[in-house]
Amino acid sequence: MDERTKPVSETHVTLAMDYGQFCLDGGLGDPEDELELLHGAQSAQPSAGNGAMLLVLCPHQNNFQMPVTVQVWQSRPPGDRDQWQQVSEGNLEIDGHGVLFFSSPTMEPVEVTVPAGRYTVEVSGRGFVNYGWPGSTTPGDVWRIRLWPFDGVTKLPPQMWDMPGYGVPENIPVPESAPACEPSASSPAAAATTAVTGNAKPTGVDFQAHPELQGVLCLRDFDGCAPDIADAIAAMDPQSQRRLARWAAIRAFEFAGLADCDWVAPALDALRNSDPLPVPFDDRTCASRRLTEENLSPEGHGGPYRSSAAHGGEKSPAAKIFDHGPIHRPYFAMPALFSAVDPRPVVAAFQALSHACATYAEHVDSLLAAVRTEFGLSGQTPENSPVPTLPSR
Repeated sequence: MDERTKPVSETHVTLAMDYGQFCLDGGLGDPEDELELLHGAQSAQPSAGNGAMLLVLCPHQNNFQMPVTVQVWQSRPPGDRDQWQQVSEGNLEIDGHGVLFFSSPTMEPVEVTVPAGRYTVEVSGRGFVNYGWPGSTTPGDVWRIRLWPFDGVTKLPPQMWDMPGYGVPENIPVPESAPACEPSASSPAAAATTAVTGNAKPTGVDFQAHPELQGVLCLRDFDGCAPDIADAIAAMDPQSQRRLARWAAIRAFEFAGLADCDWVAPALDALRNSDPLPVPFDDRTCASRRLTEENLSPEGHGGPYRSSAAHGGEKSPAAKIFDHGPIHRPYFAMPALFSAVDPRPVVAAFQALSHACATYAEHVDSLLAAVRTEFGLSGQTPENSPVPTLPSR
């Protein structure tokens, strides 16, 4: 058989994918670039890369057991796009360690050995059931990554899944970038920069005082819509940070319609009392499996789970960041509980609030207004953003 008709190597891994995205990194990427790549992928679906990282959007919100086959080829492999629903290409460099990393928000990364070098990458997926919530945490989609030495050939155009009865999702324009800002005079080592919406400024978080925040990507989300809240959280004492983390997690569970479930309520009581989380929340995988078994309605609170733009068709700056489109609110709320018990109070506060914001999605302005009220924070409360009443059960 001609060696060019089969891969040099083939590796099978399983990735836990969440938030409708995963990222490929050859060891040269910077996590701080992921938000920019996400915006790029949303504006020119389904993927975006910078040579060091490649971020790919998945039609499904999640697949906690997503099979991925990684193939390395000597040259561009034979085309078979007719066998796949989504296909896109990019460029990626693997550093001298020879490891390709796969990651997805809130999930553990996986690694695949790939020889160092510069590659063209083709990412193909199939087995989709819906854009957004797929009905379970294991919907059955499969993916294949093919890499071959970069040859300078123009990338083939992307192929999107045309979902029956829905079509192809529209691209989302890239948010306007805020002007570059100098670090805050009060915190010379600070100022995480980001591509943001509106006139927001970067936070003045002092990373020398809070080195544990260096890798917390959600900081950049707050830069785009609530820098005052981010500044206030960083300045809080640990007890207040922990209280905010618990408050945010509970609000997320309430908004998603989970708080009164008989198997969930003990976990929220444990969170309030600083006790260890009970079964099944003592194991994240078990908790997710239990949520799947419950087969809860995807609607949660706030109407249909396919969120829509605000009145007039324009989303607020916060909704542009935290509204991820068609989601299943209970699954977006779940990570907030685990973030709230992070042993680092400041990290717990930021990450639990970020998950709560994603759970509120198109209603996120009401949550941010509630944060300011509950914790006595200064800042402008968005107009026409009443805190919605919680669902009765």
